[in-house]
Amino acid sequence: MTQQQTKQYKDQFEKDGYIHIKKLFTEEEVNILNDAYWEVWKELMAKGKVIQAPNRPFDSLFPRLRDYHFENEAILDFIFNQKAIDILEGMIQEEIIAIQTSYYFKAPGAKGLPLHQDNYSLGATPDTSYAIWVSLDPSGKDNGGLVVVPGSHTFAIQQPDVVPESVNVYGKQIPVPSGYEAQEIETEVGDVVIFNGNILHGSTDNDSKTKFRRAIVTHYARESVEKITLNYNYLMDKNRQKTRRRLNANPRVVETKENLFEFHEAKYYDQIINRD
Repeated sequence: MTQQQTKQYKDQFEKDGYIHIKKLFTEEEVNILNDAYWEVWKELMAKGKVIQAPNRPFDSLFPRLRDYHFENEAILDFIFNQKAIDILEGMIQEEIIAIQTSYYFKAPGAKGLPLHQDNYSLGATPDTSYAIWVSLDPSGKDNGGLVVVPGSHTFAIQQPDVVPESVNVYGKQIPVPSGYEAQEIETEVGDVVIFNGNILHGSTDNDSKTKFRRAIVTHYARESVEKITLNYNYLMDKNRQKTRRRLNANPRVVETKENLFEFHEAKYYDQIINRD
């Protein structure tokens, strides 16, 4: 990557809080990753760990898979692929450590996530967290595409509003700030969206009848980060060595006793299967 390209990415990232890079990963690289997670899913199904919801008999069979990168070389190869890492490190001018991975099948019928800020629960400080979101299927409004609010990364961490379930099935959301607009991002297989941990973002419902919207998001922090809430004792550096930081015991998610990704008290919530 040239210095000019790095500067262009950095300028846009600092202005908007995200960048969208077309076709950074090849279809072969994407297929290898999807195959790795398919094996994980089959094993979970065989062990009876996937719970089918009576009111969502199809999409509930495809839960979010969290932190299966540990001891899985195919997943590690993907999340530490230098093509994406070089861009992120070039923009923040520092090496990174990995905090967490989440793999989404986003099957037909799956609900979208409300607008939220990742560092609300990740708790990386000082600074914030960073995400590399990779499109593993074509995505758009009809099948649960990504939504961002450009420029909202300049806001501090916000407290989600309580809303009726008729507005949002999770019962929580952060409204689009006055003067800002939510923007839907259409992606193709291999596209990458890198975004700041404070930017407001979410996704639409998958209203399609047959289309999945697979994606993987990896959350990172600067190598110099001092405290983290999530996985603070199970971080990983680029040499694939486990590392740790001090626990941030005071993120907003602890103050409110809830996690924006896991509203178990709501009538609707995503099943998330963590690696044992």
